[in-house]
Amino acid sequence: METTAAKFNYKWWGKGDLDATFGVFFDGFSKIISAIGIMLYVFGMPASLVIGKIVPAIGVATFLGNLWYFYEAKRLAEKEKRHNVTAQPFGIGASQLTGWLFLIMGPVYWQTGDAMLAFRVGLTACFIGGLVEILGAFAGRWIVKHVPQSALLGNMASSALVWLSIIGMATVFDKPEIAVLPLFIVIMDYIAKVDRRFRKIPTGIIAIVIGSIIAWATGYMTWENFTSSFSNLGFSVPGFFAGDIFGGFGDVIPFLPIIIPLQINNFLTTLQGVESAKIAGDTYPERQSMIMDGVCTTVGSLLGNPFPTTVYFGHPGWKAIDAHAGYSLAVGLAYLAVCLTGLTGVIMAVVPYEVVLVLLIFVGLVVSTENFQTTDKRYFSVILISLIPILFQYIQTLINSALESAGQSAAQIPLEVFAENSLPITGINLLANGAFLSSLLIAGMLACLIDKKYTNAAVFCLVLAGCSFIGMIHNDAIALFPKNGTILGILYLATGAIIFQKKFIRKKSPEEAKNIPEYIN
Repeated sequence: METTAAKFNYKWWGKGDLDATFGVFFDGFSKIISAIGIMLYVFGMPASLVIGKIVPAIGVATFLGNLWYFYEAKRLAEKEKRHNVTAQPFGIGASQLTGWLFLIMGPVYWQTGDAMLAFRVGLTACFIGGLVEILGAFAGRWIVKHVPQSALLGNMASSALVWLSIIGMATVFDKPEIAVLPLFIVIMDYIAKVDRRFRKIPTGIIAIVIGSIIAWATGYMTWENFTSSFSNLGFSVPGFFAGDIFGGFGDVIPFLPIIIPLQINNFLTTLQGVESAKIAGDTYPERQSMIMDGVCTTVGSLLGNPFPTTVYFGHPGWKAIDAHAGYSLAVGLAYLAVCLTGLTGVIMAVVPYEVVLVLLIFVGLVVSTENFQTTDKRYFSVILISLIPILFQYIQTLINSALESAGQSAAQIPLEVFAENSLPITGINLLANGAFLSSLLIAGMLACLIDKKYTNAAVFCLVLAGCSFIGMIHNDAIALFPKNGTILGILYLATGAIIFQKKFIRKKSPEEAKNIPEYIN
């Protein structure tokens, strides 16, 4: 057996690795370009911070993760003595990236105008998120066992739809002459599956090239910006930000209701990715993969990357085209080369980030669609109800951004002014604050009710009440017994009592229950 093992030489580059390299790199790098564009042009953060500190750390964190998954696939291939082992795709999580940008770093920067403070809060949030990912390696199975799958999928689908597709659509139509045509090219091919010529050229590349040509032809991209982007070229080494991270714990507390549910989704995404790889024929150590995701996230935050990393969906697709482990190594090296040399700024001076966003719109639509397709139609209402808090979180972000751009804040405006204009600002804020967590818990309660698991539904109400009492949901900051949180907490307890009473009634004998009205039974 030792002689056979010694002779086995895993062919880690297959015929599908080149396509997989382009696909995974441009999918992941489109998120990075979008994030850079948002930080530079929406938040107005300085290029020295974004290009000089954040991007190099992203490159190192992503390289380390891809290197690990290359090694993991190689080890599995050597263990099982087969060449058709495919590595798991890895990079920056899309929903985590948008959540960190619009719900953590953005609000801090808009309220204070302090780019470094927003950066430090993002790093601290990412560090905490990495710890949540590591803990998830030990709690993931328990969560999957006790939280209905429809609630988990609904929370994920809602987040993807709002923070990828809806935001992306708004940004694309903000510059329609540049990005709408690439959007519909992606929709025709990736979603409608329209047959076209030149199938060997990835649709994403076609869309980006066409959008870039239009941007240059219309003067949106200029030669001056292109030449000035070379000023950022140069080898950049990530810093070490442990002091900033530990100094930012006090500032990050209000964002825990966002961080924790997002990172629960993140490690569950890894769990689901490992499961899909197993179904496709590659059985990876579940807990080990989840721990390594968390390790890469925490190491990245220490180096200056404020965005969590994760295993992507897509392993079965890359395996179907005979990709091995080589694409993972190639993607990691590409990230390292681009992010450490300042080439990211040059790429952004050539390709408008509005065009790259069309790929994220597609990702959000696909994630949402797949969750509907894999969910029993009885639970469609679970997915839809999980969408409501997250949608209102986006509405709250729009309102606050609009007011802050006018030099005001929602807190400065009397509630009567909103009421006079038929804007239910209190309801919007209650639904928006802690939306990721309340979305998951409310959806879980509804799923249990549909399954007639009344005790479980009552437990969800109890958890909702507890989170309300400490400000984790329905409040803009963690606090003990906040006014609105206390009211809603009591109402959740009352709802749980009614649900438990129904459970109690159903245990009665037919003789005892025969006179109870049908709507109760």
